[in-house]
Amino acid sequence: MDKQHLHIVSLDVPFPADYGGAIDIFYRIKALHELGFRITLHVFEYGRGEQKELEKYAKVIYYKRNKSLFQLFSTRPFIVQTRISKQLLSDLLVDNDPILFEGLHTCWYLENEEIQKRMTFVRMHNLEHKYYQGLKRNASIIKKLYFHQEAIKLKDYQKVLSKAQYILAIKDDERDELLAFNSNVLVLPASFPETEGAFTKVQRYALFHGNLSVPENEVAAAWIIKTLKSISDSSFELLIAGKNPSKRLIQLCKKEQIELHANPTKSEMDALIQEAQIHVLYSTVPSGIKLKLLACLHSSGHILVNEKMKIGKALEQFCVVAADSKEYKMHFLGLLNGALKEDEFNERERFIQSNFNNENNCRIIQKIIQDA
Repeated sequence: MDKQHLHIVSLDVPFPADYGGAIDIFYRIKALHELGFRITLHVFEYGRGEQKELEKYAKVIYYKRNKSLFQLFSTRPFIVQTRISKQLLSDLLVDNDPILFEGLHTCWYLENEEIQKRMTFVRMHNLEHKYYQGLKRNASIIKKLYFHQEAIKLKDYQKVLSKAQYILAIKDDERDELLAFNSNVLVLPASFPETEGAFTKVQRYALFHGNLSVPENEVAAAWIIKTLKSISDSSFELLIAGKNPSKRLIQLCKKEQIELHANPTKSEMDALIQEAQIHVLYSTVPSGIKLKLLACLHSSGHILVNEKMKIGKALEQFCVVAADSKEYKMHFLGLLNGALKEDEFNERERFIQSNFNNENNCRIIQKIIQDA
């Protein structure tokens, strides 16, 4: 086994790093490269295209994802069945080096007896069956059926995690649940862009931001508009910002006279985040970790979240948590009257730098491999 060479199997093309999963995978690849690993990156490509940027950090091999509807009839989850590649399996078997599987999506390869003899890690981005149960709530009838069936399959398929040597959970409470499948479960915090916030004089507005083409984020934006429209006005506006909002969301913002920033540049988005007095976050899907929350922690604004975000005790100390829409409104009104203090900002920064340092966190993987 070459302890300096690592295979990484990515469920998607992780660049550009413009959504949660891609951000986590891309910045982990970068950190592992900086720790001295030679990386062979195996990538499923289904629309994002081949990316030259990845070649700075790894030898990259692309595979097509087979999204045929016939795959829905498999006993395996669709997200797993559509990422089966005999060529990828062959490429993994050319040596005996460690493998990091990104997501339950890529775990078909753990069914192989030769792979089971290897040092293998599975990075769990979510408890996937819970994530799909959450997606079902706001879906159309056909999609509800798909999400329901997928959640059942995913819950059963988690048994494959017993075939891996190590599971890398994204947060403590998910680690506790994953111990049911594997005794070697470690918490590996989300990888995140290497940024250092600066205490900034905030402007009087509240901000919800995210990839607005994602149904979960559109639902969240609509809920926040409905909840806060009666208590936000020209003296303290509510802003929605993000990429590719749907026509429905555009029309809703126009109807309710909410300022919408569609497809802002990175610098524009950074400025909106840094200068918001209040960040308003909402989720109906209590799994994983919301990387937009980490971006907000780097800012000088208050952070208001709903209970279902399940952010964990470590991050909860820096947020105001509301149990329902009534509490959300009450806390929002309370936060209107004062900006975050500089000592509170500095405490958040120290926490982020200590707990979300990509290289330090990836040393967990490095140490396991070196000690083998």
